[in-house]
Formats: sequence, structure tokens, C-alpha cells
Amino acid sequence: MSKIQFKDTYLFKIVSFLLVLVNLILFKINTTSALAPLQSSFRVVGNQIIYGNNQVYVPEGISVYGGLEAKNYNVNSANVDAQVEAASKYWHANTIRFQVAESNLFKNKKNIIKINQNFLKTLTNQVNLAHSLGLIVVINDQTEFTNLTVAPTSETSRFWSIIADKFKNDPYVIFDLFNEPRFRPFILKNNYKSSPKLNTIFRNYKFVKPTQIIPISQNKIWQLWKFGGSFNGIKYVGMQTLVNQIRAKNVANLIWTEGPNQARELPAGKFLLTGSNIVYSIHHPNLNNKKSWAIIGDLSNIRPVVDGEWAQYQSPWAECFSDAYTNTPIYLNYLKSHNVGIIAWSLQPGSLVKGDSNTIPSNLNNKFSPQNPSLMKNPSILFPSYDCGNEFGQGVGQLLQNYFAQNSNLISL
Repeated sequence: MSKIQFKDTYLFKIVSFLLVLVNLILFKINTTSALAPLQSSFRVVGNQIIYGNNQVYVPEGISVYGGLEAKNYNVNSANVDAQVEAASKYWHANTIRFQVAESNLFKNKKNIIKINQNFLKTLTNQVNLAHSLGLIVVINDQTEFTNLTVAPTSETSRFWSIIADKFKNDPYVIFDLFNEPRFRPFILKNNYKSSPKLNTIFRNYKFVKPTQIIPISQNKIWQLWKFGGSFNGIKYVGMQTLVNQIRAKNVANLIWTEGPNQARELPAGKFLLTGSNIVYSIHHPNLNNKKSWAIIGDLSNIRPVVDGEWAQYQSPWAECFSDAYTNTPIYLNYLKSHNVGIIAWSLQPGSLVKGDSNTIPSNLNNKFSPQNPSLMKNPSILFPSYDCGNEFGQGVGQLLQNYFAQNSNLISL
């Protein structure tokens, strides 16, 4: 090699190094783009989620409240970021679940072609933040605070077409297809009537009466859930169709699917979905009825299962159970014995975070919500006197915090 050739080669190396350095700097600045493709990927093998060198991933984490599922999501970003950081720093989570309103992704309700780029940018930033803190991300399609659809529609299909294309190169983003399909309205318990405090708070709440429910058979619900169809004048898209549409785009990300009746049921037999990398998610199982847990154990013997949104705190909601002080540790051990993960709701005072006797958690968020992660580190506590009645501020925070510390297998992204 001549001196001239050597100098040219040396100069080329210097220039190449500088270009790489500039690109790295620009990447650091441009946090609005999705992170570069990651080397490892999740895959479902039998009833387990495998990654890397045959390691098992069990989701253990937190579901964010008051974030991108709300119309005023821009107001909530700082609080959501604080929740993500607290989940990683104080709660030993390996997974964070973002509830995302499908209608927020579009410019307006009548036009689902034009994308709301500001919303997509905000979501991408939150995914990148979570990844930077070592967290797996679950994106959940949520409609309860915006368009109020009770199951997937054509808007849901359009939503996943965009989201799947955006994150298809990021195996550490999971697609949770639809939050709590609900062809039957959920009837709240009426124990608020026995409490002066609850009666004051919920006196204007419109409870669903059984006579207002449109009759529908359980088989019809499962048919609609898997294959779609028309119900009460609205055309719904089945979970199988959503899976097929995502896979047709050559997208291999894990897919979570929640059963009907507010995700309180799991499919079996002919209603199991076909396709790869599918995980089944259940919400709020009956804590006081251990026999009802069998559907979790049975399905987890053949398919991966996760308790995708679990809560236990003093409230008028049906998931509040008087025997929680005794049954919560038993339930957590049951999940662990079946290799089933759990995503808890949420880092809010009175739920997972320490609250007071005047706190009843909701999904609401505003500009005054905490923006400091350290304000979400002190867990709520269940006492033997827990009764779901008159005294508030108790929850399973301490139990979950300890459980995650002992069982959450952190993944190096």
C-alpha cells in the first residue's frame, strides 16, 4: 500500500467515525422517532414467552392511569413520565402498560385516514422513555374515555394498522388489542348505599339496571369476540381478524388479547385464536372464589396467560373483596405457580400508592397530578380490618412491590 493510499484510507476512517458520531448525537436529540430495532425478540413456545437464549419472560408491571386514553393527554404527559420512572425505580417492574385511545390517533372522528402526528409523537416518546428505563411496553387500545365503543370496530383495525407499522421493528412493544370487550354492561355493586361517604360521592352515578341490558347468549358473545359481526346495529371486528391483519403486515410482535365480559373470561376450545405469539389476558378475576381461578390455571397449561390489569383497593367497585387481606397472597402464589404474570393498576393514591381515608382512586389525571416519581414510591397497605366499606386509602401496594422485587425478571434491552 502506498503512502497516498494509506492517507486516503486513514482519512476515510476519520470521516466515517465523525459521521457515526454525528448520527449518534442526532439520534439522542431526536427522541420523537421510534428506537432502533432491538437484537432480541419475544416468541411464544407452548405456554411460555421465550427471549434470548431460551430465557422465560413473565410480565410483572404497572398499568398507567390518566395517560393517552384521555382526551387531554397533553396535560398528563409529565405525570405519565413520572409513573414510568417510578415503576422502574421503586416498583421493580419489568413491564409498563399504556392505555391508548384509538380515536386520539386520528384528526377527527369522521376521518380516520389523517393521523394525529402529535399524538403519535407523544406515544413514541413514552415508549422510548420506558425502554430507556429497561421496561417492556404494552400498548393497549382503550375506548372507555373517548369513543365508547364496546368492542373492536373498523377504527380499531385502522389504529392497529398504524401502530403495528410504527413499532414492528421493536420486539419489546406488545400489542394489547382492545381493553375489556363489553357486550354486556358491567353492573357495579351497590354497597355504596351502606356508607355515608360513598353515598355522597356516588349519589349522581347512573348505575346500569339489569332491565337495560340487551339479551345476548354467551355463545353469541364468544362468536362476536372471535369472528366479529353485527350487534345492536353496530358492526364489530373480531379478535381473529385483528390478529390476521397485523400478521399480514409481517409484524411478529407479541399480541395480547382480552376476553369478553370486561376481560373476566378466557377462551377455550374453538374460540382459541390461531396464529403465532398470542398471549391471553384476564382482568379482575374473583378473588374470593378460588374455584374461578381454574380457568387461568387450565389455559396457562397450554398457552401463555397474564393477569393484564389487576387491582385491589377499598372502593365501591366489584373487584374490591372483603377477604383480600387473606386471599391476595394466595392468589399471587397461584399465579406464580402457573408462570402467569400480573400487571397492576395503578400508581395512584389509594390503589398501589399510599393514600388517605378521603381517597377513592379513579382513572382521572390533571395538571396537578404528581410529576415527581418519588411521590409514587410509598406503597399502600392492606390491614386485617380491610372490608371494602367505610375506610379508604388501603390497597395491595406493599404486597405487589415485594412480589415484583422477588419475582420480576428484568430484561436487558
